Amino acid sequence: MSSEKSILTVIYGPYKRSGRHAGQEVMAVFNENGLIDESILDEEYLEVVNHAPGILEEGVVGPFTDLENIQKFSFNLCQKLGNHGASLVSLEDYNELLAASYKVEDLKQKLEEKGSFIKNPEAGKSGLFNKIFN
Repeated sequence: MSSEKSILTVIYGPYKRSGRHAGQEVMAVFNENGLIDESILDEEYLEVVNHAPGILEEGVVGPFTDLENIQKFSFNLCQKLGNHGASLVSLEDYNELLAASYKVEDLKQKLEEKGSFIKNPEAGKSGLFNKIFN
């Protein structure tokens, strides 16, 4: 599958600090090639939030103040990686889909279908301008 037709999946959930809700965090970001490198996640977080991410668990990035920042973060990643779009899936939805899936392929498809989809309008464009500058 080419990256221009692939979907970036972003799983997010609540970020808790000292047992209290303190925003959102992104728990996993992957496409057909697997998990996205943490250094790329950190770069995009810095771009959207204007400061380095907090020290969270490995592979987790945040905190984000709200879902809108996660959407911006996901859209930026989608453009940078050339994915067709991004599917944002809450941790709650992810857990439900995981329990209802029998095969990995089923889970991947359900994650892409269930999440809030953000389309990358630049993916797949092959005009003269893109050929010159890409």
